[in-house]
Amino acid sequence: RDGFVLSLDASGDGLFGYFLRLNLGGSVADGTILPEKEISREWDGSWQGYTAVSDDGWSAEIFVPWSMMALPRSERDGTRRIGVYFERDVSHRNEKWSWPALPDTNPEYLSAFQPFELEGIDPATQFTFYPYGSATRDNLSDEVEYRAGADLYWRPNANSQLSATLNPDFGTVESDDIVVNLGAFETFFSDQRPFFVEGQDVFVATPRAGGGGPFGPITMLNTRRIGASARFDVPDDVSVDPVERAQPTELLGALKSTGQTGSWRYGALLASEDDTVITGRDESDGRVPVEAAGRDFAIGRLLYEDTTGGGRRGIGWMGTRRSHPDRDATANGVDLHYFSADTRWIFDGQIMHSDNGEVTGQGGLFDLAYRPGQGTQHSFTGTFMDSDFDINDVGFLQRNDHYVLDYRYSRTVSGLENARNRTRSMNVINQWNGDGRPVRLGLFFGQNLTFYDNTGLGINFRYFPPRVDDRLSRGNGSYEIPARYSGNIRWNSDRSRPLTLNLQLNSSQEDVGRSNVAYTVGLDWRPSDRISITGELQYRDRDGWLIHQGGDHIAAFQANGWFPELDMSYFLSARQYFSLRMQWTGIKAKEHYHYRVNQTRVDELQRIARPEGDSRDFSISRMTFQARYRWEIAPLSDLFVVYTRGSNLPRDTEGPFNDLFTESWSERIADSLVVKLRYRLGG
Repeated sequence: RDGFVLSLDASGDGLFGYFLRLNLGGSVADGTILPEKEISREWDGSWQGYTAVSDDGWSAEIFVPWSMMALPRSERDGTRRIGVYFERDVSHRNEKWSWPALPDTNPEYLSAFQPFELEGIDPATQFTFYPYGSATRDNLSDEVEYRAGADLYWRPNANSQLSATLNPDFGTVESDDIVVNLGAFETFFSDQRPFFVEGQDVFVATPRAGGGGPFGPITMLNTRRIGASARFDVPDDVSVDPVERAQPTELLGALKSTGQTGSWRYGALLASEDDTVITGRDESDGRVPVEAAGRDFAIGRLLYEDTTGGGRRGIGWMGTRRSHPDRDATANGVDLHYFSADTRWIFDGQIMHSDNGEVTGQGGLFDLAYRPGQGTQHSFTGTFMDSDFDINDVGFLQRNDHYVLDYRYSRTVSGLENARNRTRSMNVINQWNGDGRPVRLGLFFGQNLTFYDNTGLGINFRYFPPRVDDRLSRGNGSYEIPARYSGNIRWNSDRSRPLTLNLQLNSSQEDVGRSNVAYTVGLDWRPSDRISITGELQYRDRDGWLIHQGGDHIAAFQANGWFPELDMSYFLSARQYFSLRMQWTGIKAKEHYHYRVNQTRVDELQRIARPEGDSRDFSISRMTFQARYRWEIAPLSDLFVVYTRGSNLPRDTEGPFNDLFTESWSERIADSLVVKLRYRLGG
């Protein structure tokens, strides 16, 4: 688990960079860096690295071709400024050593890399061709599908790149996590497709584009919309298999251009989907074709950044358009960025406008941080979205009609008498809707400790004042939620050991005041330098899970569930590995209380008698299993052999949890074997 990291500020001015990690065993990882420490691990570069063990330690050697990264045009008589950062992970001490010394409490990161002036860095024109071929066997239909396509990258000079993809093959070697979402807000999934990940950093308008939180990221470009499942207009007398309806849409192709000239960076992305036809069944069980027109996407990006005199200032524009016979949608945004020369102030903001042809909306956000000294930070988060603002045709936004002004204070100190470091934080949550009603309020306190024996302890307490829920009823009224409390405690053993134990207890109150308790046990075991096993088991007991039942009817369920995950990896060599991944979600819920939403005024939920009819008890049993072999033949040239199996049992399934688990394995809705070869040609 020892590792060596080389990070490069390719811009020379703290604007964008790359990190390359080489582990003792020879395995590699890489990604991109945006100011000041926005790290993405989705980028892959064509570099090489090797390690050797000696009598007194180990050494690493890395070869980095300059042509694999974006480089501004050199304006210093052939001399180029590059920032360099080195980091060593010392696993037996659970420490990181770096040069320059940039601890997590330091407000600077990318802009503080050690500057070097290098001569003779002027990469030649580069053309790279990535053809692929794949064969997919569907074990349920006993059919085999063959596909072929290619990604093309042309870099006419060091500071620009043009790329295209033809007949892309998406989603065959990666699977998303299982998420059970019965609420009113969409779940965000990141993109893992190589073409869309490459050069994506210029389209990241603010740090909020990749952030989480209770309402997920806010971004004008969510590339998962491109090639998402089509929207079918299915007649009332026709039924369609939900699995077939949810299949991704085929792409005819996509084109992307990114680059930099002087202080300006730019990007453009075009993509076109094919029309989709699936088969439905009418009332007489006859086959009926159901069609959906493909969508066209266009995204543009322009960013100006200035670092003269220290610090960083930037202003950018981003525009998106989705064209479809049913509806066209356009969005535009302007983003602002400021990082003071004394490193104390950081500001990122964006103002946006949306137009879907029927209504227009406005929205905006900002993040302001003040760091008076190392380890201390005050953060302010603001969001304002009117009720007509909508960027979800191309981007991602969990909710509109949202007005936010949150505050967070954190303080980290090191070298205490009984602890290596301690972080204390306080959050004030203040979020309202356009009617002037609070939709999320809170006062949070937290403390995280790392002890000298490398164990860790975290304690958090949260108080939620009364608020209003204006989304769960799906437009059928808002209702009041009383004050609630929640807290959690977690502990981990020494992470430098081959066996690490993680324990966590979460206790909170449901929106109707009843209990919601989760127990989590995690285990990381590395019996050798070739084998890694990570497992987690969570049990959750809920006494008042609110689920919308249609109209103004909401029911509270008593639910308990098991959520096991298992990841196993075996490295045959540094360039070949075999992995197994299993995730299962099993939930059993029984109807408990029933409520109506008062649609004449905002009030507490009104308790009603159990409606007549069938029981609303349900169970959820979903499983994904993937066995994957990967051979990195050369940098960015891979052979994959992937077996995927998935299930989603009917919601009325009964029986104990062990039967649900067994049936999830046998009653599959996906069962496929994929062999895929992607090879890099060019230099």
